[in-house]
Amino acid sequence: MPTPEGGAVVNGRYSNRYFDLSYPLPEGWTEGLAGPQPSGTGYYVLSSLAPTGELDATMLIAAQDMFFAPKPHSDAAAEASDFRESMARIDGMTIDREPAQLNIADRAMQRVDFSGVGLYRAMFVSEIRCHFMSFNLTARSPERLADLAGTLERLSHAEGEKAATAAPVCIKDFASAENVLQRVDPEPADPKFTAIPVRIIIDRSGAVKHVHVIYGSPQQRRNVEEALRQWKFKPPRVNGESVEVETGLMFRFGTPKS
Repeated sequence: MPTPEGGAVVNGRYSNRYFDLSYPLPEGWTEGLAGPQPSGTGYYVLSSLAPTGELDATMLIAAQDMFFAPKPHSDAAAEASDFRESMARIDGMTIDREPAQLNIADRAMQRVDFSGVGLYRAMFVSEIRCHFMSFNLTARSPERLADLAGTLERLSHAEGEKAATAAPVCIKDFASAENVLQRVDPEPADPKFTAIPVRIIIDRSGAVKHVHVIYGSPQQRRNVEEALRQWKFKPPRVNGESVEVETGLMFRFGTPKS
């Protein structure tokens, strides 16, 4: 079962089955150092890309889980607008292109351009499976930035996959008490006072089909996975149709002292 962080560069192409996305790297480009593990707020550094020669541009591919974001937004337009405001508040930074929607490889995206300290940047963001997936471009000149932005037109669906049609329905609060038929709490594990964000996929019968613990210690991950696989839900239905559902939960081990 694919996960957001499961993408990789293979044969000059970044592919991610979870997001149903494939991007051929520009000629002469390669993958940089691996990023950090996903954060407790569901932020993923998916891949960093750069040319093998002169470092005149870079690209960071990232994703923010909408279920656990510290500043939740309803759609990509709101995410882009908030990002624009954050950049505008930085001394020396100029907004060169206001947030606007465009379609790239049959996906609706928002684009924001900004510059400062001799660098030119663009952020493209799209909502996929209740994540804001972004392409963050940096270049030494407007022309280089335009060239790099043009390569995003080569985005396509993940090769050999039909994830776009097979993906479960994304519902933020489906794991509420009214939908849970059987619940098993995970055994506490150190470190205490840690929030553990988790995504699960519930099949049409109400059984837990997949558990993805986004952040936590190895023991916390094991305990949460073991408990959640025993949960049972009401069979999911959307508009009267039986469906698979992807949703999120947050576990907290321990109560901080006052």
